[in-house]
Amino acid sequence: MTALRHVAIVGGSQAGVTAANTLRTAGFDGRITLYSAEERPPYSRPPLSKDILLGRGDAASADFHVEEGVELRLGVRATGLDARARRLRLSTGEEAGYDGLVIATGARARSLARTPEDATDELRLRTMDDALDLRERLKGSGSVAVAGGGPLGMEIASVCRDLGRDVTVVDFLPPMRRQVGGYLAELITEAARDTGVRFVQTAGPAHVAGHAVVSGGHRVAADVVVTAAGELPNVEWLAGSGLIHADGLFVDHRLWAAPGVVAAGDVVLLPTPAGPVRTPLWTNALDQGKAAATTLLTSKSAPAYQARPYFWTEQFGLSIKVCGTIPGDAPPVVVTGDRAERALVLQWLSGGVPVAAATVNHRMPVAGLRRLATADSTLSPSRRGNQ
Repeated sequence: MTALRHVAIVGGSQAGVTAANTLRTAGFDGRITLYSAEERPPYSRPPLSKDILLGRGDAASADFHVEEGVELRLGVRATGLDARARRLRLSTGEEAGYDGLVIATGARARSLARTPEDATDELRLRTMDDALDLRERLKGSGSVAVAGGGPLGMEIASVCRDLGRDVTVVDFLPPMRRQVGGYLAELITEAARDTGVRFVQTAGPAHVAGHAVVSGGHRVAADVVVTAAGELPNVEWLAGSGLIHADGLFVDHRLWAAPGVVAAGDVVLLPTPAGPVRTPLWTNALDQGKAAATTLLTSKSAPAYQARPYFWTEQFGLSIKVCGTIPGDAPPVVVTGDRAERALVLQWLSGGVPVAAATVNHRMPVAGLRRLATADSTLSPSRRGNQ
């Protein structure tokens, strides 16, 4: 086994920075080099669609803390990997060796532009530069079309309404249904409509053409067009390595991708009984960054990574937190609260066993919400609130 003296981390993401910090706090005193394609120091992405877009924070307010002794190579991308020789090829033309490698290259925003000319009118929100650019564009706008009704698209729509812009959300599926199921999706849609958001549900996927979102017979024009239609994993640089799939990077239950190589974050395809799954959640990136570093340090004695799904969003006056996996459109048990007041604690059962829980505008520690989402949680009928 190769002695661990130098760990290279590719990606200045939440997962990459967490892996670096975990190595240091766990006592690793060797060399750590973190390569990031962006010129900016690594930063947190959740604020981009909230405080940064609203103008309540500057770029530095989102910066990560990076432990002492981590060498940051900003503006340097990995362009290739020879896993057998343990060598990285870099955008500078250099080759860099390593003893252990963490791949945390994340994902990029998917484009819906049909032509390069259309792409100039399409805005996306994945990086700090994207957020600052969109913030500037919104200053001189009156209307916004958002292509995509997932969490990012709806958070952008919410901020745009807070800024007084006319907003239309375009998607071929009901907003948020894929992420939080029918009950919460309907609650969110109602709250959005109450603020004046217009929804256009199309018969199929849309594309951007100039200052408009187009799908079938629908054409939604606006001063600003924003695409929030998912992301693509950044794995192209691994072509020829034998490690990748079109949907991400294969790993095992300890996050090994190859000898000496672990991976974490949005790029990871985790093994499940139903096949490899990529789950791009902020908390997964955090947990996997820690687990990947632990695997490198302890090798075969590392515990298997256990996913703990947790998701939160703030939009249209709703603060929503979810633990577990909501079973589609299955109705929840209302543990406490009132739907009309949009302040709730919810629990979903499958076969009589708790599998997910959520809060809406209700304070509860994450640990408590996790317990409510597990089989250890039981509810007496008297605790069940109004449906």
